[in-house]
Amino acid sequence: MSVAPVLLPKGSTSDVIETRRHEILGLNGRLWRLALVAGIAQLSVSIWTWQFAIFLDTFLNPWDIGLTFTIGTLAALVGYPISGALADVVGRKKTMIFSFIPLCLGLFMLYIIPVWPYVVASYGLTQFGWSFIIIITRAMPADEIAREHMMDSTKKFTMVLMPAFLMDGISPILAVLLIQSGSSLSYLLLIGAVAGIVALLLTVLFVQETLHPETKRKARLEPKVSIRKLGQKFWYFTGGMVGYYLAWGLAIPYLGPLSVDAWGIDVSIYGLTWSAFSLSTVLLMYGLSSFADRGRRRALIVGLAANGLIMILFGIGSGVLTMFALNILWAGPIVVWIGVERSLAIDGVADQFKGRALATYQLITSITGLIATPAGALIWEITSSLRFLWILSGLLALLSLSIIYWSIYYKPRPDITSNVKIRRKRVVQSRI
Repeated sequence: MSVAPVLLPKGSTSDVIETRRHEILGLNGRLWRLALVAGIAQLSVSIWTWQFAIFLDTFLNPWDIGLTFTIGTLAALVGYPISGALADVVGRKKTMIFSFIPLCLGLFMLYIIPVWPYVVASYGLTQFGWSFIIIITRAMPADEIAREHMMDSTKKFTMVLMPAFLMDGISPILAVLLIQSGSSLSYLLLIGAVAGIVALLLTVLFVQETLHPETKRKARLEPKVSIRKLGQKFWYFTGGMVGYYLAWGLAIPYLGPLSVDAWGIDVSIYGLTWSAFSLSTVLLMYGLSSFADRGRRRALIVGLAANGLIMILFGIGSGVLTMFALNILWAGPIVVWIGVERSLAIDGVADQFKGRALATYQLITSITGLIATPAGALIWEITSSLRFLWILSGLLALLSLSIIYWSIYYKPRPDITSNVKIRRKRVVQSRI
């Protein structure tokens, strides 16, 4: 009798080997379909978002700008848990299809009535739809990683975003050309809305479901997620990252005004520096994600430390060349951060909870924006200095690294009570 059917049962190792044979840059066919559609979806946001804070700065005061971003963050916070639960129950593809409805509607509203206070509602609707796309582009790689037993997890989480970052780099260049030819921000919003509709149609025709039917069945049996079901590792890691996200959220929404006002960079040049960052990210993705997979925890600490230092440099630097250099340098830490944190967040989480775990992680870390964004606006208002805000943000980020280090290296003691119960159950079963 052949031992092959025993060693390589259908649906396990043999399928994994076959899948990996057809991988390109770490992604299989399903993930490449998702990645290409996500790239089109990214155009719907990137074509205008790089200049959104600058646009608001023309008719709003710093406090109102902070309020607009806060409402957008709040809308996304509502979307994260809904999208995570929905994705686990009805599937990734159907949830992604739904996401484009509020996204496109919000963009059309921003195009038609881009005035206060309607801009707040329109931006919130856009962020609500975009929150669904964020979760799906994380949940679908998580499904494929689970099938392959967490092999190259950082690479998969990172490379699935390569077309999105490529589009994020091209979009500002396209937008700058349109602005220089006389187009307005409203026209960029219209392009974004049309791109969202195209992405919606491609999702229907092109994207393949990654959630296994059995996993979906299990998820339907447990519509609510208790804290304990996500596991101690998840909660330690999530709690450790909260402080860093608070520090990050103080300044990052105001990158545009920092570049244009404090640095004195022309709006068009600022758009090109944004492109330099995104295109550098594309070039670095494969190599850095492969390197990070060799030691994910160590890579995260190094990446977050480098990110904090670069934020401080944004606060003290000046000149066009320095701005380009910092954006290119910034790509490295961001690549490591976005890939590794998602791998660590779902490490040890059951398959039927991965969508909700990613949504819960995104929800908790994004809640920090409700505090950090208005706090950053207040600091900006009081000090009249965005440079001070960025230096402070970078220093706080570096200080929070000690907590993150503890959260990812700490090993909780085993639950003795739980072990005793398991042993008693085994003894009873053996007697029966």
